[in-house]
Amino acid sequence: MRKNNILLGAVSLVTVVFWLLLKPVEPIATAVHISQLVGALSLVGLAYVNFIATRHPWVDRLFGGLDKAYVNHKWVSLIAIILIIAHIGILAGGEGLIIARGVINPEDGPGMLGWVSTVLFLVLGHIAFWATKMNYETWKSIHKIMFLPYLVGLAHYYQCSDYMVLGLAPFNIWLNLVNAVGLIAVIYSIFIYEKTAFRYRYNVSRVKNVAKDTIEITGNTTDKYLEFKPGQFTFLKFPDRSINFPSHPFTISQAPQKGEIQFTVKNLGDHTAKLIDKVKVGDQFAVTRPSGMFDYTRGSRHQIWIAGGIGITPFRSFLQAGVPEEFSVDLFYAYNNAAEGPYLDELKTLLGGGNVRLHLIDYREKGFLTVEMIEEAVKIENPVDIYFCGPVPMRVGLKKAMEQSNLNVLGFHFEEFKFR
Repeated sequence: MRKNNILLGAVSLVTVVFWLLLKPVEPIATAVHISQLVGALSLVGLAYVNFIATRHPWVDRLFGGLDKAYVNHKWVSLIAIILIIAHIGILAGGEGLIIARGVINPEDGPGMLGWVSTVLFLVLGHIAFWATKMNYETWKSIHKIMFLPYLVGLAHYYQCSDYMVLGLAPFNIWLNLVNAVGLIAVIYSIFIYEKTAFRYRYNVSRVKNVAKDTIEITGNTTDKYLEFKPGQFTFLKFPDRSINFPSHPFTISQAPQKGEIQFTVKNLGDHTAKLIDKVKVGDQFAVTRPSGMFDYTRGSRHQIWIAGGIGITPFRSFLQAGVPEEFSVDLFYAYNNAAEGPYLDELKTLLGGGNVRLHLIDYREKGFLTVEMIEEAVKIENPVDIYFCGPVPMRVGLKKAMEQSNLNVLGFHFEEFKFR
């Protein structure tokens, strides 16, 4: 994520440099001058996260994957809210929330906008940031409401600034451009995205049980089909009200095939339970353009793939597409038991010419997968790239153990599927 951090740093630096060249309309206190810089930086951060929420292809490329972009989205949002609080704190000058420059002065309407915006951001941001057990749809709804404090904050800037906000100074032009990007992005992501992004439509041609509480959904295109790379994901939704399945990210579980697409869905107790119960042949679904940078071909020749449960899907796609002979791969597939392990028999037929070796780890028979099991099975001295897809606790534990192991790990690659 280094290059996107550089991007945010560069955008912030430009803001500071232009601010240093700026002169207020009339003399103001130093604290007020600095507070307005802090407020401007918060607007830069909010525009930045609004752009991420558009899920534009540039976001995928800039952040090394849409999943990584949403991690950035979370932390930059938090920083922006802290800057908003600092903006008020600097004005207060260490004497508490004073009635000065409209911070909380009810007679100063424009200044009051800043206070309202701050309170809304604090309340909604706190809920969105800490409510880890909140379902995805509720989380998305809260983020749509964040549109309101953002608009209020923009109104506060344009009405309360001590600078010529519509002037031709570099700072004014720059921040107006940033605000325009942020406003257009938030309008698009909230009001336009769902209506325009799902441009690829399919009819369900087959529904197949592949494991306990797990189904495979195959669709055939009704018009143009989605072109993607093995390992990528897309957002899937069923517009039919009888199914009522809103957009969720899913890895495409098969290699690219013209006119066809396939997803493997496990009942995780949320909307997926309803989908498994209701989907049938003939239903129509829609998907967005593909996203994600989970691509083993960018790694070294020697690799270890680790799949946990439903996390086998991107690796199945890799195997179906064929793994070139120059790669030497050990695939560890861990699952609860044979009944809950999708594609166990199929995987054995996809191993190719011997350059991919399959290691099956049934939790009930062998216990949880450990680094010691991997070291015993792999027995290679070459540096390796690790590609992981599975439960977060499993990933965190293995990654930490590998850092203390004898494995020479070049990189630990995975995707964040919690878009919050």
